[in-house]
Amino acid sequence: MWYWKDLLQEARINPDNLTTWNGYIESAKKLNDLLKDRGIQGVHLVGAAHSPDMWYPYLWMLGGQILEQRDNHPVKGSYWYPAFNSSHGVKALEFLKQQVDAGISPKPNHFWGQEFADKKFAVMLEGSWLLGTFPKSEWNSLDERIGMLPLFPTPSSNVNTTTMMGGWILSIPQTSPNKDLVWELVTLMVDPEILTPMLQQEGYLPTQKPIGEGNYSSQLNSTIPYYSKLISMIPEGHSRPNIPEYPQIAENIKQAIDEVFYNIKAPKQALDDAAKKTADILGW
Repeated sequence: MWYWKDLLQEARINPDNLTTWNGYIESAKKLNDLLKDRGIQGVHLVGAAHSPDMWYPYLWMLGGQILEQRDNHPVKGSYWYPAFNSSHGVKALEFLKQQVDAGISPKPNHFWGQEFADKKFAVMLEGSWLLGTFPKSEWNSLDERIGMLPLFPTPSSNVNTTTMMGGWILSIPQTSPNKDLVWELVTLMVDPEILTPMLQQEGYLPTQKPIGEGNYSSQLNSTIPYYSKLISMIPEGHSRPNIPEYPQIAENIKQAIDEVFYNIKAPKQALDDAAKKTADILGW
């Protein structure tokens, strides 16, 4: 959670108030009232294609899951079944609705932190790559202007935060006529000597143990602002289901979130309808 220190100070908001759901919404209201005439919005709410990714942490922190394993599948014996429409999922989606009801508008376009760097928002939940939107020459002094809390807001102070882990993968299509050459390129790209400088440049976090530990990690820690806080969230990370049907499942969840954002359905109905479509996709 990134925030502009001067804007929070002007609104007389303690950053710790942003750590709980109620405090987050109340802070957003105060910021909107203060900043609306300056073209600055209080907090950022993702309404783009990856909105499910920004909802999952609330589901997980409540104890919910996207899918669960069930027996007696018609074909596969034991297989995945939608679990995101549980009471945990409904409560998590209600939090998004509360934000909209409080005047926080979901943003259908996403610029991966540039909108925060342009000071169009006082507070933004975004990945470490947000740092890459600021000139590298400013990184050493960035903490004088920008604050960062390593968390998603939680229902209360006694609930642990969660986050989502993900990223990119490199693969070689079976149809590639130059598999050996591609493999050589891939191994070069992920070599710590080559990859670490790219991570330093963009503010990305390491995904390899050889980079996340030892000398390479020291290089990142000395370059990337807030590095130790950012990697402190690794134990709180969860991942999306690694199954072929997941893209369709995410689209169903995205539709449910949109239906709540635009007051088409209540959270429970939206999630139940998405779960029914998901069960069909999974072959139940």
